Amino acid sequence: MSDFYNERKVKKTRKDHRCFGCREKLPKGSTAFYITGIGDDGFGSYHLCIPCKEWIDHNPGEAGDEWGEGDVGDARRE
Repeated sequence: MSDFYNERKVKKTRKDHRCFGCREKLPKGSTAFYITGIGDDGFGSYHLCIPCKEWIDHNPGEAGDEWGEGDVGDARRE
């Protein structure tokens, strides 16, 4: 469980990133979500592409706070 959670929509990324949810490349200039938080493992941050963020929002009970890298993309393809 996260002790702190923050998200913000980034209208245009300034450099290339990789989506934590599906591992797809987010090229410079992409719209994405930037997520930060503090949990059991300490501070963390990552980017999510729009399809992964929408899937998480529409399927909140699927895994709770226990998503690993690439898990959302795998779940979206099922």
